[in-house]
Amino acid sequence: MTIISHTKNVRDIYKVIISIIGCELVGLAGTPFTIGSIPTWYAQLIKPPFSPPNWIFGPVWIILYFLMGLSAYLIWREDSKSKKIKIALYLFLLLFYLSH
Repeated sequence: MTIISHTKNVRDIYKVIISIIGCELVGLAGTPFTIGSIPTWYAQLIKPPFSPPNWIFGPVWIILYFLMGLSAYLIWREDSKSKKIKIALYLFLLLFYLSH
């Protein structure tokens, strides 16, 4: 392994960590705004029999934000000087921002 490839691997590790933790933090930031609705509004909804149990939503959201972070990393690791890659990353961030 050359020094250049080792440096690139270390940068990739930082990029994946930043991407995943960043997305998880965005998901966590929305918690104070929604947590109060669970015992009141959500609990009173008439749900179909095939509705998943309430306990499953926490782990699913964590996995969802993890996968969004991984997606951001996969875009970011491409040639960051490419205009198409920059546009893709900006669109990802814009849509992520607008959905929250």
